[in-house]
Amino acid sequence: MKVKGYERKIPFLYGMDYTTHDLPICLLAQSESFEAWTQFFTKLKNMDYPLVSVTCDDNPAIKQAAKYVFPNIIVQICHVHFLENIRKTLRVRTDETYRIFFADIEKYIFRVPMLGKENLERHIRWRSPRHQDDSVKIAVMNHIFSHSEDLTAYVNARNWYKAPCPKTTNIIESLNKQLEGRLKTIQGFQNFQSAERWLSAWILRKRFTQFTDCRKPFKKLNGTYSLEHTRRGKVKIPKLF
Repeated sequence: MKVKGYERKIPFLYGMDYTTHDLPICLLAQSESFEAWTQFFTKLKNMDYPLVSVTCDDNPAIKQAAKYVFPNIIVQICHVHFLENIRKTLRVRTDETYRIFFADIEKYIFRVPMLGKENLERHIRWRSPRHQDDSVKIAVMNHIFSHSEDLTAYVNARNWYKAPCPKTTNIIESLNKQLEGRLKTIQGFQNFQSAERWLSAWILRKRFTQFTDCRKPFKKLNGTYSLEHTRRGKVKIPKLF
């Protein structure tokens, strides 16, 4: 977002709890660096948040910081972001050269049931001989293979911890669109403190807003707001709004 005094837009870091859709932590930072994400995860740890897994884009700083603060954490790369990065690399939206290849890996590698790292690697080996005619195709296949563990981490979360772990960030991306739409009407902030205050209030307002259109498996959240599901014991929540 635009903040006066900064040449480039600066990032707003926040996360969503998958089961409750709560937004426990937010942080306005000057960059998406390892230090910023370490501060983010440290805040989570200090509030005794029972973090099991993180689903995120392919930003190495997020994984490194998560592992640094929570050594046993499971990090799952979002399949949508991962495929989008490949799509941009191959320029399939503007150039038809690799469109058939991209459609093939999307269908036969990412759209099949994944039972774990070995199963994904088996599918890659199965499709690879069809794409040995081009160094670019080979590089993409090797890239997918090298990330097989992070692409199937959600399986370990379900098997080891019996905890749900999404393989996409689709839920939070829909919230991102809401925030982006709201920020367009503001255009920018006068300083870092005003941006931080407004964003914190926006997140808090969302935590007090009742859900109305949640679908399976989150229909039970409709008619409630996220703080109802995350408060501890009988803590009384103040009526801030």
